[in-house]
Amino acid sequence: PMIDPNRKPRALVIEDGEHLAFLLGYMLEREGFDDETLRDGRQAAHHIAAAAPPDVVLLDLMLPYLDGFELLGLVRAHPRWKRVPVVVLSARSGEGDVVRALQGGANDFVRKPYRPRELLARLRRVMDSADEAA
Repeated sequence: PMIDPNRKPRALVIEDGEHLAFLLGYMLEREGFDDETLRDGRQAAHHIAAAAPPDVVLLDLMLPYLDGFELLGLVRAHPRWKRVPVVVLSARSGEGDVVRALQGGANDFVRKPYRPRELLARLRRVMDSADEAA
């Protein structure tokens, strides 16, 4: 579905680090996004099962209860969520984690600490690609 230019794009942030979640929310709001933050894997799993899909997901890998890899699997298995672009954010930057995230369906992988303008450029790129595929 094309993103309506008259509506703010919706970003879902799944990040347990309080400081980082706050900074991501601030950055997204300043860029014109509506954002929602979930702080652990269990909350996120319930949200994926019940809520309308956002326009983009920013997903941390290291989360309480369910990790980012498990959540990515839930997103890609859900009929309404499966096309939502997912950008993985992680301090775990070993090649194995990057490959596993991309093979699991992530649209991009950004290492922490990230640079805000680069992260925003990557978010916009995956959202544009999703629009073109729709």
